[in-house]
Amino acid sequence: MRISRHNRVKERTLLENILKILHDYAYAETLIIVSFYLIIGYLINPDDVCMLHGQISYILILLTIITLFHGFENGMLALGILAFAIWFFYPSFEYVEFLVALMMTMIFSEFHYYWTQKIKAAEINANYRGEKLDELSRAFYSLKISHDQLEKNYVIKPMSIRNSIEYIINSNREIDNDATIEDKYGEYFKRFLGLLEKSFSVNSVLMLYRDQEDSAKFLNAQNANVVYSSKANKYDLETIFEDYLVDKAIGRSSAIYISDTQGEPSVNVDKGSHFIAALPSVRHNQVDELLVIEMMPFMSFNRENLTSISILLEYFSIQINQKIQLQEVHDLDIIPDEVFKFEYLRLKHLYTKYKVNSVFLVLRLDNELQATRIYERIKKMLRSLDMVTMIENNELYYITLLFPLHDNAAALGYLNRLRGALREERDREFEFMTFDFSKIKLLNKYYREDYDR
Repeated sequence: MRISRHNRVKERTLLENILKILHDYAYAETLIIVSFYLIIGYLINPDDVCMLHGQISYILILLTIITLFHGFENGMLALGILAFAIWFFYPSFEYVEFLVALMMTMIFSEFHYYWTQKIKAAEINANYRGEKLDELSRAFYSLKISHDQLEKNYVIKPMSIRNSIEYIINSNREIDNDATIEDKYGEYFKRFLGLLEKSFSVNSVLMLYRDQEDSAKFLNAQNANVVYSSKANKYDLETIFEDYLVDKAIGRSSAIYISDTQGEPSVNVDKGSHFIAALPSVRHNQVDELLVIEMMPFMSFNRENLTSISILLEYFSIQINQKIQLQEVHDLDIIPDEVFKFEYLRLKHLYTKYKVNSVFLVLRLDNELQATRIYERIKKMLRSLDMVTMIENNELYYITLLFPLHDNAAALGYLNRLRGALREERDREFEFMTFDFSKIKLLNKYYREDYDR
């Protein structure tokens, strides 16, 4: 499949292309198969076009294949065509055969529904866990880089890279509160480019990032913004995107850099390009940001530094993406924990799009010491994907647990285990409620003790 410069399409295998065509044109495929079936039946026996009177129920085999593969709608379409054929070609309507076929079609469609729902839920679960694993992997690698840099540059740069990123994110609160800054998103990346200049000796670098109002499309010259470091040369967007390093990095969604014959990064190669490396940040199979390095010292331009920069870019982009999304949604403003709220937003997207639910368990206490003891116990008992936060409102303490991709039964099961783990009998006495994602408004009322309708 050809990939254009500004409208890139992910390469598919032959099997994926065939399956996509079948699903995109399911009704047409059903009409063709049923028509072909009736033609064969007419050629074999014009008096039994639907092949109802054979030793084998061919009509059930046909409906089984169509309904299990495409579902209820296509099964009923095929059955409707066959019913019309029975009415038209047979002396009397074969209502027994029709009712048996109708019953089996409904059974097959029910099986198809539950089977596809199971597959969808498994895919969502796997994708969610994979995304969380990627984030934790980047965080771990960033910590490793920080440790290595700290050992190498302790005297010159006593602050680790991880701490530098956290410092930048914290300092961005000043940007959020400064109404004179219109492009806050670009300002975040200017500070990140400054970090790369200091920590990795990147002489000249620029950042391409997608306009938030055009987030559904691939990064291209029409929807991109650009931020330059202090020493970077200025280019128009068309020139940047026409550069083959940039084009390949976006098309492949992977890092591209100038290399020697052994595949190692090299600035001495006659590259025929304005740049020496392009490092993308990929989310949801799309390039959201692209870091383009124009100049870098020979001794610093190596695979280790490029890998480190790529990981830091991904980690930093995740943090910025959280901030951007939290500014747009205000479902749980009473909770100050941004990491907790961002995880809620991600799960809310899954609930809105796929109806895959998650659940909150909220413990309400009126004693600060009891709340603190229970909160500390909960943090020790948390599973890998579960999250917890605590807030205070109206002299009450609310410990909120989030169970991704689980239902109320899982929350109540955890509550029973928690009560069994609490040693003090008085610590086991507290109020609690569970809320799934269809009851977020009720959850906010519970936090605020709001009994108004």
